[in-house]
Amino acid sequence: MTHDRLTYDGCFIFFGDLRYDARLQNLIHTLSARYARLALVQVCAHDDHFQFERCDVFSAKVNPQLRGVRKFLASYLALIPKAVSIQAEFYCAEDVFSLPIAAMLSRLNRAKLFYDSRELYFAIGALSNKKAKQQLWSLLEEFFISDCTVFTTGDLDSAILKSRYNISLPKTIYNFPRRFTVERTRFIHDLLHLSPDTIVLIYQGMMGEGRGIFKMLDALAELPERFALVMLGDGILLEKTRREIQRRNLSKRAFALGAVPYDSLLKYTASADIGLALIEPISKSYELALPNKLFEYVLCETPPITSNLPAMQAIIERYDVGIATALDTASIVESILKLSNALALYRQKCRSAREVLTWESQSEKVLSLFHS
Repeated sequence: MTHDRLTYDGCFIFFGDLRYDARLQNLIHTLSARYARLALVQVCAHDDHFQFERCDVFSAKVNPQLRGVRKFLASYLALIPKAVSIQAEFYCAEDVFSLPIAAMLSRLNRAKLFYDSRELYFAIGALSNKKAKQQLWSLLEEFFISDCTVFTTGDLDSAILKSRYNISLPKTIYNFPRRFTVERTRFIHDLLHLSPDTIVLIYQGMMGEGRGIFKMLDALAELPERFALVMLGDGILLEKTRREIQRRNLSKRAFALGAVPYDSLLKYTASADIGLALIEPISKSYELALPNKLFEYVLCETPPITSNLPAMQAIIERYDVGIATALDTASIVESILKLSNALALYRQKCRSAREVLTWESQSEKVLSLFHS
């Protein structure tokens, strides 16, 4: 080992920004209780270095306007020099895109390798119409996954990966939020100068294909004027969504505000009335999606309306915290109206469910997984 390499207990590799990612924040928070020195090398829009709990975060700047092959080439060129300067006892790939780098480093340093399979990367929604790219990431995942200790966000995903790659059943680490004392406020009403009786629908997540973005706008156009829609997140459809809001003359009722850092996000969530997660089954990954926004809505007493897809519907039905709906406009509108007329009841059910659906219930599983 050369004198200029940095040594850590563990190193995470991530194609994203920790400041906007609840799952990675939660993982690092839990592991900081056991490990004194953690590192994260990430690709984002900033070239900076900061501390998060016991984790040194090294950011590699990549132009956010880049897309496709150019984006990934730039990301790897920026990320690899920072990553190879770190020697760790374990490496954790936080997505399939970082898996080749984490696998290379684990072999070079004879370290453990973990893989956080956040979705079914062999069937990514964003690549549903890009078969060649989808095949590439599928082949890379297949090549490296047998070397990893794999964990997922849902039992259905774990079962599919076990069957597809003939690996041990991955452990499920659910995307639950940490337990916070969340105060419900009128923050969104004040921020956007909405009338006090406005019922605020909120969507938080990527602004991309298959997220139901335009289905939300279709439903809003059919709802009474007292309903407004706030969308928080970045992605390839953000600017198109803003143009569509203008085209439909919904600018006084629909707001695409862009991404919000996670430490501010729940302030928005807790001032909305209904949370939306209208994911479309454009890929196997999306069909089985169990996004953290669903649990954040419950935490904030913002009853959710989700697609009637298996994993989300199972949570809705088990805890009775909201409504799982078909994705035609009439069904979405009917569900919103029904839930809006029973908000007090559903908020009470959210209060009961959030005692169970918290990250604290996952912490011991995380510690056990990384200590194995």
